[in-house]
Amino acid sequence: MNNLSASILSNFSFDFLKNINFSLRNFFDILIITILIYFAIILFKRTKSMPILIGIIILFFVYGISVTFNLPITQAIFRSFWGFFLVILAIIFQKELRRFFEMLGVLGIKRKISGSLPDQELKILTQTVKNFSEKKIGALIVLPGNENVERHLDGGFLLNGKISEPLLMSIFDTSSPGHDGAVIVEKSQVKKFGVHLPLAENIEAVKRFGTRHRAALGLSEATDSLSIVVSEERGAISLAYNKQLIPIDSFEELEKRLRRFFEEKFPKKDFNIYQAWLKQNLSSLATAFVIAWVVWFLFSAQTSTIQRNFAIPIEFKNTPNNYMAQEYSPEEVVATISGNESDFNLLNPDQLKATVDLSNTKLGWRRILITSNEINIPLNLSIVKLDPDSIELQIIKELPGAKP
Repeated sequence: MNNLSASILSNFSFDFLKNINFSLRNFFDILIITILIYFAIILFKRTKSMPILIGIIILFFVYGISVTFNLPITQAIFRSFWGFFLVILAIIFQKELRRFFEMLGVLGIKRKISGSLPDQELKILTQTVKNFSEKKIGALIVLPGNENVERHLDGGFLLNGKISEPLLMSIFDTSSPGHDGAVIVEKSQVKKFGVHLPLAENIEAVKRFGTRHRAALGLSEATDSLSIVVSEERGAISLAYNKQLIPIDSFEELEKRLRRFFEEKFPKKDFNIYQAWLKQNLSSLATAFVIAWVVWFLFSAQTSTIQRNFAIPIEFKNTPNNYMAQEYSPEEVVATISGNESDFNLLNPDQLKATVDLSNTKLGWRRILITSNEINIPLNLSIVKLDPDSIELQIIKELPGAKP
C-alpha cells in the first residue's frame, strides 16, 4: 500500500512539474519577489508584527497544499477569501503599509550619503546631553535614520544652525519658546526646534514617564529614527529606538550607542561593512528567498499551460421548418482544449456541447465545418484542435405528424 501511494505521488509530481518551465525571466521574477518579501520581513520585525507574518505564511502553505494535490473545495474557499483578506490587511496595517512603500521609494540613498553625524559633532552632542543630565534640563533630540520623519512632525521653527553646545543649551532653556518641543539634528546641523512628535500608542511602556518620553517613543514606532530624552526631574537619559525606551547608565554607553546607530544607518563603503550587513540579514534574506520560490511555484502551478482532450456530443439549432437531420456522422467530436490547471477546475465536461447551426442548409447530404465558436467553453480556455473538424449529415423533409 505504501509503495502504491509513493508511486501515485511520484507520478503526480512528475506530471505537475513537467508543465513548469524555468527561464532567465523566471529568475528575475523570483529575484524581485525576494526583494519585496525581504522588505516586508524587515518591516514586520520593526513593527513587532512577526506573529502575523507567520500566520500569513501558514495560510500560503495550506493554499500550496491545496494547489499541489488539487483540492478543489479548499482552493475555492481560498480564492473567495483572498480578496477580503487583502482588504482586511490594508485596513489593519495602514501605517505599516505606508512605511513599506516609503522603504521601497528612494530607499534613503541621499540620506545614506549625507545623514551621518561627523565625529566632532557627535562628541559635542554627547557632552551637551551630559550637561543636560547633570543640570536636570529636560531635552528631546531626534536623530533621523533612513526613513523620512517630516510627515510625522508638527509645528516647530526652521533653524539650520551648526550644532554646538551653546545653541542646544539656549534652545532647551526654560525661557525659550521651543524648549518643550523636540530638536531635529541632521548631519552637523540643528534643522528644526520646537517640533511636536506623535505620541506613542503603547501607553503602558511610558506610564512612568512624561510627555517627552511618550513623544520620543511615538516617533520610534513610526520611523527608524533614534531620539535622546533627558528627564528634567531626575536627569536620567533614555534612548527611544525601534519602539523601545532604553535607559542609559553612563555617558560612555550613550556615545557607544550613538556611534552604533550611525554606523548601522549610514555605513561607510567598506567590504567589512557589507559583510557584516549580509551576516546580520542572512536569515531574513534566506526566508524571503524560500517564500519567493514557493510563491513562484504556486503561481506556475496555476498558470502552467496544459492540454486535455474531451469527447463532445453534437447537437443542432435553427433547423428550418419541416426539415430535419436524419443521419449524421460522427455523433461527437474530440476537442483538444488548452488552459491553466485552475481553469480546468471550473470546467464541467458534461455541459460541453458542439452546436451546429442548420439555418442555411438545404435538402440532401451536406458537409458542415465545426469551429471552436460552436463549442461552449469558459473564456480562459481555448480549443487547439477539433477531430474531426466537420460533420456529414442528410437533411430531409419532416413527415407530417412525425415527432421533432
